[in-house]
Amino acid sequence: MTAHPPVSQFYHGTRIERKMGDLIKPGDTRDGGGQNGSTAYVFLTSNLDEAIWEAEIAPGDGPARVYTVMPQGRVMHVSEIPGHESPGHPAMSSCSEEPLKVLGEVTEWLLYHGTRAVLKPGELLAPGHLANFGREARTANHVYLARTLEAAIWGAELAKGEGPGRIYIVEPTGPIEEDPNLTDRKFRGNPTKSYRSRDPLRIVGELSEWQGHSPARIQAMKEGLERLERQGLNHVDD
Repeated sequence: MTAHPPVSQFYHGTRIERKMGDLIKPGDTRDGGGQNGSTAYVFLTSNLDEAIWEAEIAPGDGPARVYTVMPQGRVMHVSEIPGHESPGHPAMSSCSEEPLKVLGEVTEWLLYHGTRAVLKPGELLAPGHLANFGREARTANHVYLARTLEAAIWGAELAKGEGPGRIYIVEPTGPIEEDPNLTDRKFRGNPTKSYRSRDPLRIVGELSEWQGHSPARIQAMKEGLERLERQGLNHVDD
């Protein structure tokens, strides 16, 4: 299983309700008018995580939605837009000057858990173990999971332990709720699609191929979390 969908599959994240066959046109103000004011383009991505982020932080009051789309013209990378600046978070990284045709809506998702523990399909990962995060040893009251691979990768890379980071595909055995440690802390909604549960997670399988972050970026993240913890600003709501 690969970490990202094939390039032939494109996604568009929004809060606008659309039907199969609808055209998403460049500069549609209901989608926020484009990144960095680039109203001459419509945005899309082959990375599901980027589409999820875009949907969660999109304007509007409706639920976040991710559609599969078919470009009607040439697709290019957003770096080709004159004066384009990175928004500083995951965002749809491709664009087109022609509309996108809606093929369907993404309604089924894989759920992931990042850790260093060695687990087998069928095993249950339950609350009550030592928490993966924080300097103080504490027992976790929840188990954590995510719909985005990006969140699971960070979970695996930042987890305590000496073994390699591992990402498992999991299945909740009970209700899940949004992780309050991430939801609305910095961005609108739940762009990392992070959740927690007081019930065990069943291990379905392991994701064997995924692209981690650079050692420098991991170290920077760890140092940032340590600074927040020293300042008392990294309290974990568990």
